[in-house]
Amino acid sequence: MKSNIKITFISLVFFANYAFAVMPSSSPLLEDYFKYLRTHPNTLGPLGNADKGEIEIIKDKQKISEIEKETGRHVGVIAEDKYWVWLNDAVKFPNNKYGVYGRLIWKCSLEANGRPGAVVIAILPDGNVALNRNYRHATRSWEYELPRGGRNSDESLEDTARREVKEETGMIIQELTPLGEIAADSGTLNSICSVFYAKVIEQQNSAVEDSEAIASIDAFSVAELKQGFIDGYLIANIDNENQKIPLRDPFLAYALLMMDIKGL
Repeated sequence: MKSNIKITFISLVFFANYAFAVMPSSSPLLEDYFKYLRTHPNTLGPLGNADKGEIEIIKDKQKISEIEKETGRHVGVIAEDKYWVWLNDAVKFPNNKYGVYGRLIWKCSLEANGRPGAVVIAILPDGNVALNRNYRHATRSWEYELPRGGRNSDESLEDTARREVKEETGMIIQELTPLGEIAADSGTLNSICSVFYAKVIEQQNSAVEDSEAIASIDAFSVAELKQGFIDGYLIANIDNENQKIPLRDPFLAYALLMMDIKGL
């Protein structure tokens, strides 16, 4: 009996692998993918033109099938949940070779033209900058970062900025000054985040989300932050012990640069 169960299990694994390997280009992976391209052209961007030095997205199903066989990779919607979509595009490179290029789409960006959230450099009355000391799951480490977060449906970027600062720090901020936009990881993510400058006018209680691990809100001068980027860390006093906390937030680096450029 155990032998039959083992054989059946091996057969199922073999069938699943075989089915995945020969999955045709008319599969739901590809049909859902074409639907995303069709319904969200502003977020997912232009197809590009390899003749102009760009990475061109291929939509011809026959060519896609050939690329899948040559690369051993599937094209289309590889996986998705309520927050993310993983797309694999069949592409033509500027050297006229073909391949598969993956990208992650933050779902809240689909209705926001690729601008799914906001970041704020909040300036305290004494001129110092408020930073979150976060524990980040992806890096498995503590990080000093600016307050930021995703955009709710029917919410302006300015509303997102005010809400996120209030939720994460308890601070109420004045009028927002746009500093610009940053693509923090243009090799993988489609997201372009808006960065704002604002002054803090009031302190209230924070309301951190369940998925966040913000241990403290600490303040540093601009000079301390610039030196922190040189050193790669800031010092935090945790349980009466000084500890080095990494400082490598690209949003903060961009905000400090734009503040200098704009004379803020």
